[in-house]
Amino acid sequence: MRVVAQRTGLTPDLLRAWEKRYRAVTPVRSAGGQRHYTDADVERLQLLVRATKGGRQISQVASRHNAELLSLIEADERAAAVNRPVSSDGPAIEGFLSSALMAVERFDAHALEQTLRSAVIRLSADEVLDEVISPLLFTIGSLWHQGQLQPANEHLASTTIRRVLTWMSEVAAPQPGAPVLIVGTPAHQVHELGAMLAATSATGNGWRVIYLGADLPAEELARAVEHVKADAIALSIVYPTEDPRIIDELRRLRLLLPPRVGVVVGGSGAPPYADALREVGADLLPSLSALRGWLRRRALALPSNRSAR
Repeated sequence: MRVVAQRTGLTPDLLRAWEKRYRAVTPVRSAGGQRHYTDADVERLQLLVRATKGGRQISQVASRHNAELLSLIEADERAAAVNRPVSSDGPAIEGFLSSALMAVERFDAHALEQTLRSAVIRLSADEVLDEVISPLLFTIGSLWHQGQLQPANEHLASTTIRRVLTWMSEVAAPQPGAPVLIVGTPAHQVHELGAMLAATSATGNGWRVIYLGADLPAEELARAVEHVKADAIALSIVYPTEDPRIIDELRRLRLLLPPRVGVVVGGSGAPPYADALREVGADLLPSLSALRGWLRRRALALPSNRSAR
């Protein structure tokens, strides 16, 4: 019970009340009467906690299936985002972005890293990825294409951001039995920051991530999936776009993967491959937020005995 309380944020008394009054979960008991919870019990309790944080009563949601709970939670979170007043962190986010861009322009890697680390301390991991690092990368890319930023500045920024993303991923430790995600880029794709953003986001949302980097042939990606018994694979495509070699890689990868393994693809260069992705049964996602929703749904659909594999 102590471990479950730590993972869910529920006090032991409230946990007992949810079990007795609402049958939220039904843990088995040892001969001595000690409760034993499964990973599935913990996942369900975490969903119920999120649902109640959205304003719903436990009596309203305790009997819902997990898939229903997730739909309710996502609807509540969307409504909260639409109706949320201007956050006090809005100016902070703008300040982090401005300071980071100034550091890039000044060629000051130390200042850039300290700014991004400060953002991680002040904001949630998802906010840092969605509202600081992603817009910063977009702005840097735009300035570089316009000739207003030198290649060396862009490289300095990329190297520093990689270091911060690695640090963010190392801080988030997955729980035992967490679903496993392989992340990288397919062969002929050498830009990996999009993949690193996806890896960091997945790690922060409870998945155990195996990050492989850039430019990996289908055979190597499939071998890694088999080696770690991964539940899914996430790929980033940036440049080149509309490359027939990428289409061949995607087709070959799907043939090599077990049917149970989900494939998700994102990145600024991914939309031109939409037809090929549909052909191989891969999901095309437009944002990190969409990726997080996909990972939540995928995790719920997985067997509850992953830790036994």
